[in-house]
Amino acid sequence: EKEIQDLNARLEQRVANRTTALSNTNEQLKHALKNLKRTQSELLRADKLAALGAMVAGVSHELNTPIGNAVMAITTLEKQTRHFEEQYQTGAVKRSTFEDYLAISKESEQLVAKNLYRAAELITSFKQVAVDQTSAQKRTFELRQHLEEVLLTLKPVFKKTAVKLECDIPMGIQLNSYPGSLGQVVTNLINNALIHGFNTGETGLISLSAEKAGDSAVKLFIEDNGKGIPEENLDKVFDPFFSTRLGEGGTGLGLHIVHNIVTGVLAGTIKLTSGENGTLFEVEIPLNV
Repeated sequence: EKEIQDLNARLEQRVANRTTALSNTNEQLKHALKNLKRTQSELLRADKLAALGAMVAGVSHELNTPIGNAVMAITTLEKQTRHFEEQYQTGAVKRSTFEDYLAISKESEQLVAKNLYRAAELITSFKQVAVDQTSAQKRTFELRQHLEEVLLTLKPVFKKTAVKLECDIPMGIQLNSYPGSLGQVVTNLINNALIHGFNTGETGLISLSAEKAGDSAVKLFIEDNGKGIPEENLDKVFDPFFSTRLGEGGTGLGLHIVHNIVTGVLAGTIKLTSGENGTLFEVEIPLNV
């Protein structure tokens, strides 16, 4: 009986020790999970900041043309006005001189107005993209218009390469969803195709297209004709920190973030097919999240 009591005491002590150890392990796991969630949140914030940085470059690049044209037109008008004033003060103004000045004034006015309106449109578009990317708010938007605004921010990147970007999205597809998150998905997929699908200086094509999937969903297709993804890597591309270019500018987080946004925020699915002739990402999301 004493031996049984001793055995029970030892068992109870072992159970208590195991319980304490499990409790400590559980606390450590909770702490690790908390750190992981905080790290993920910081990585998502960093990715958004990187996207906004690229957008700023796009804003500067796209605004240069209309503002430059407006400045040139108003400078020309300023010179002609000064010349006309000099002739007027000397009494040498002829009918033909006045008509020429009037024609130049009208042409300059039209050029200034046209280019400033264009600059205002660009600023409005970029402002909306910036708000969408930073606020992550749900709203109603037209798919083609929104994605054309997003692609506008990628133009400077493609002008440094021999790869072309094409967009074929039908008009009239309305969504009640998260435009900022959708824009981030498209941006990441296109950047991924540009970085990993083509070698430096290589020509190629990346296309973005869309179609309705029944009455309640839409499918987006991001396709490239690059070198494709090796078969052994197809099951790993959405894993965090998986990259074939770690240490060369790749973080291994782009496609992981895409997968999380598509399946989480946008309540959709994403499929990948790849071979020697290129890679295709198919994203299907509901029209109303």
